[in-house]
Amino acid sequence: MNVSELYDLTIWVNDEIKAAQLPKKYKVLLNLLQQAAQPNQPKNPFDSQKEDLLSGLRGVPLVQLSREQLNFLGNLGIEKYVGEEGVRYVEDVLFRNVIDVATAAEKIGEALNSINQGIAKSDQIHAGLADCFEPEEYEESGEVLVRVVFSGDASMQNVVDFKDWGRIWYEIGRGLTQAHGTAPEDIRVIGATRGSIVLELAAAAAIVTSLSTILVQGLKVAEKVLNVKKAAEEVRGLKLKNDKLAADIEAEIENEKAEGVASIVEAQVDIHGLERRGDGDKVKDLERAIKHLIDFIESGGQIDFVLPDEDDEEEGDGGAKQIEPEYAKLRITFEEIRRLETKIRLLEHKDK
Repeated sequence: MNVSELYDLTIWVNDEIKAAQLPKKYKVLLNLLQQAAQPNQPKNPFDSQKEDLLSGLRGVPLVQLSREQLNFLGNLGIEKYVGEEGVRYVEDVLFRNVIDVATAAEKIGEALNSINQGIAKSDQIHAGLADCFEPEEYEESGEVLVRVVFSGDASMQNVVDFKDWGRIWYEIGRGLTQAHGTAPEDIRVIGATRGSIVLELAAAAAIVTSLSTILVQGLKVAEKVLNVKKAAEEVRGLKLKNDKLAADIEAEIENEKAEGVASIVEAQVDIHGLERRGDGDKVKDLERAIKHLIDFIESGGQIDFVLPDEDDEEEGDGGAKQIEPEYAKLRITFEEIRRLETKIRLLEHKDK
């Protein structure tokens, strides 16, 4: 995670956690539980306070964060107590795994303390970073950061994997840039990290718009394919004498992928105004890029995006900061990617 991302995260924590009064909502519920745990004290109902907290937790826009920011939110001790994960935590404490009121109060208190400590750390980071860092180079160039995570079956274990994935990502870059009338060199490598190997690329917003739009459609295809795979496994679980039905369902997986790729290609050809006769090579390169992208995410690879900070975007009339229309659309697309990725993770989790 770069410095700009970290600084933006501290602003997000202030706006979406502290200013949204989530600690206060936890505290109100905690006070009622502690009171109910005391002997000879009136047992006041807390349904409205519980619903107020759950509503606040569901409203936390985690989809606005990059994966790196989400990971750091977890390091701050906040992530597991907000969003849908926070809802599950509170419901487990109050209903599913409840032992007694005193234990429930203790668990809610743990969540509150963790959030408050995380906010305090975030505030310290914010104060330490304020006015002491320069914008990233890609931000000053009006580009968007793209993180390519080589994980799962898309991981790189040796130089042969490195060569193979390098070729694939060259073909992805070539297909996308040619559709925009530019060259693969316009997608710049600006960094890399270890662990699951992460390659950081910088590209023009228009190219990233194409990449993210393809990714949304690719994730929808992946979701449909996963559902078909589950259906085949459920049929096999019945141990029918005739296994043809499961085989037919698995064959449908390849049909779904092929139809999904064809649909995405047609949409992108139309968007870029390409002609199959006059722009045959560009269309073929774009189709190859789309196939590679879908294979990459189905293999466990991940793609993340980081837009320039809104404060770094150009000023309009009167000096007010204006959000670029293309960036605004990209933010919406990135959030849709997060939602689809969450749905796929839930499907995969239920399948285990």
